[in-house]
Amino acid sequence: MTEINTIKSKEPSSLPPLVVERGRGIAIEIHKSARDRIRWALLKRISEGTYKPGERLKEMKLAQEFEVSQAPVREVFRELETLGVLTSRRYKGTHVRSISSQEGHDAYQLRGYLEEIAVQLIPLAKLKEIIQPLEMLQVTMRKAAQTGDPDGFAEANTQFHRTIVSMASNQMLLKVWDSLEIGMLSRLNLQKNEDKLLSLAEIHQPLVDSLKQGDLKQTGVLLREHAFSFLKDLP
Repeated sequence: MTEINTIKSKEPSSLPPLVVERGRGIAIEIHKSARDRIRWALLKRISEGTYKPGERLKEMKLAQEFEVSQAPVREVFRELETLGVLTSRRYKGTHVRSISSQEGHDAYQLRGYLEEIAVQLIPLAKLKEIIQPLEMLQVTMRKAAQTGDPDGFAEANTQFHRTIVSMASNQMLLKVWDSLEIGMLSRLNLQKNEDKLLSLAEIHQPLVDSLKQGDLKQTGVLLREHAFSFLKDLP
């Protein structure tokens, strides 16, 4: 019989205890829910302008605010730096990365045209390979919307579009797409559309249906219109 020990946390009672299942090495991180909460709060503040571009964020201050140790705050800083939202410099701390309104607008516009081109360069022989992965990602988006998980939604949404671009015969398109930091922009934009997750999940269905029919030209048009539809929500 597997022995399960529960280690009481020094964090607030709202956070789950650390559960270690001996024999399998399975552990639920003590900071997991705290980290998710902090990450989404910081993204929201950045998208709404509460934290200005160039503003320094302090680990200790945020740890005190969220009533946690500095460890989960530090983890969130690393995640958001990887995402391109924050930037860290030695001896100068962690700051909000400056992203101009024009930069966001240009990125979404270029993304629309790039995805339109990419899908038309998918070899028909490989088209069937991406249908099931895309349908699974759409299921993930629906579940994330139903459970109120905007971060999970953003991740699945980004992977949905990246999967399409990655199948294009011209691999330079994927490099350019990645350079647009779509994951970061998607998360920031979702802050203004968090109440529309279910409808956002469903607008991917016409894309899947069009791909199933093998109509790459029409799918390209839908992808471009999909990207352009977010332009009005940008600051």
